[in-house]
Amino acid sequence: MKLSLLHFGHVGTVVDLLGEADALGYARLWLGEHHSNSWQCTNPLLLGALLAATSGGIRIGSGGVCLDYRSPLHIAEDARLIEYLLPGHFDLGVTRGLKLTPAIHDALLDGRPPETLRPYDEKLAELHGLLTGRLDPAHPLAGRTELEAAPPLWVLGTGAATARWAARHGTGYCCSLHHAPEKDGAALVGEYRRCFVPSPELAAPAAIVVAGLVCAPTRGEALALQQQSSGLDKATVLGSPAECAAGLAATADRCGVDEVMILDLLPSHDDGLLSERYRQLAELAGLAPREAS
Repeated sequence: MKLSLLHFGHVGTVVDLLGEADALGYARLWLGEHHSNSWQCTNPLLLGALLAATSGGIRIGSGGVCLDYRSPLHIAEDARLIEYLLPGHFDLGVTRGLKLTPAIHDALLDGRPPETLRPYDEKLAELHGLLTGRLDPAHPLAGRTELEAAPPLWVLGTGAATARWAARHGTGYCCSLHHAPEKDGAALVGEYRRCFVPSPELAAPAAIVVAGLVCAPTRGEALALQQQSSGLDKATVLGSPAECAAGLAATADRCGVDEVMILDLLPSHDDGLLSERYRQLAELAGLAPREAS
């Protein structure tokens, strides 16, 4: 099983996390897009490019860029630039985006009301076409060829329609069990695999599931931390490092994937403990450490 990390915490912690995760053998480090007062990342493409320039074997990615707030052309052009300068280091994960406060929404969208936004599926199809060069010939942006290389596209979502879209277009699919604990991750990944159509970019299905994690030295401490932390979401996997490693492996087995992405629900809780639990999880999962490049 491969382990990866989804970072939703303070951007000031991500540089140290990158070095540790890379050395420990984690497969990917993806950055979520959030527009809040807690110093979370507002531009995963910009931050991802900076991190990818200093990373070793770990892949950096967006988890994900929010299409509701951005132009498909801008995303495609930025992603192509990253791939051109840093080939093979970046994953482009995209999602719809959450509802924002009215003030943030107006600032991001220049005051346009939500009902004027183009449908998500339309924007996703346009982005896919711009990345792959397979836009409808009648599309006004068809034929753009500058910086032809593009990173792999991963579609993020928690519904069957999203799984089928990713499958029909031959892209990667990432399902967050954390964001939709009521959903059947195994069924969603199964639907993606059942409907998958090979593409020039991806010959076989590629699926990742995201698991919310609360890990502490003991299960009792993990439960106490979850109960004490105001606003903390319920974890997909909780317990001691050994219990969490087993839970992550069970999640991978249940969903039929070979990679689980960890969303640490205690990212700011004692940096020393955070580093130690990532090290213990890596060892328990059998990750192969990487030498510094």
